[in-house]
Amino acid sequence: MCIVPFPVNSISSTKLCVLPSKSKTRQMTIYQNRVDSKDENLMCLPFPNPSSLQLHTVKYKKLFSDLEDSVYRIPTYSMPLYDMRMTASLSRSASYLPVVSHGSYLVSVAETLEDLDRINPTVFDLPSDLLPFFQKHYSKEFGYLICKLKEGKQDYEPLCYSHKLLSTGKLFVPTLHYHDHGNGADHERADWDHTIYSLGTTKYANRDFLSYKENKLSWGKFPEEFHLGKDYPVRCVEINGNYPNKDIAFELAQDEPQPALCS
Repeated sequence: MCIVPFPVNSISSTKLCVLPSKSKTRQMTIYQNRVDSKDENLMCLPFPNPSSLQLHTVKYKKLFSDLEDSVYRIPTYSMPLYDMRMTASLSRSASYLPVVSHGSYLVSVAETLEDLDRINPTVFDLPSDLLPFFQKHYSKEFGYLICKLKEGKQDYEPLCYSHKLLSTGKLFVPTLHYHDHGNGADHERADWDHTIYSLGTTKYANRDFLSYKENKLSWGKFPEEFHLGKDYPVRCVEINGNYPNKDIAFELAQDEPQPALCS
């Protein structure tokens, strides 16, 4: 997902990892990308069940390298896509949302559309057309992480957060694009450069990859609630090119994983 409201030269090498908690009641999302922006910019990440949000610090520099080492390429399945729409009214509040320092970012959390009107304008500058965009594409189930990006071409420290699962019980993967290149930002199709890893999902979360018998992850670096273990297969979807501009949802696997080659 790349909701970046101001002009950019490029956004590339987006990597995501989504996984459920051991209880299958929460989801963790880890997000990383490369942004080439001449001026100061923002990144906005919608997420479900906003009152349940937790920000996590996962000191794991090799995470995406270990995920890559956990799969090998072979033609398999296509990805499921869906989008979510909403209607809501906006109101203004005089009090600003808290701004916290988290890794490479300054972050505010808006639990509702109304809260977006309380973003501190001395830190974040939200364009006026971003609110109608959120109204169009997201239901009342969603909140928003507003993250301040550094200037220039940067490899950002991965942003890690968790929340309760969608009401559908699926893992939500934020992939809807909003990039202002000077010719409008809300498009039915978008240019993708995404690698999306998932654990605890069905085989339909694969595209062109299979998992090795054991994943290569260092589980001790994750919060205890998300210690899934070596037997969980890593699924991988790699999307490069022009495709429909939507979010993705992955079904959770119903059975416990077995220590065997997973298709």
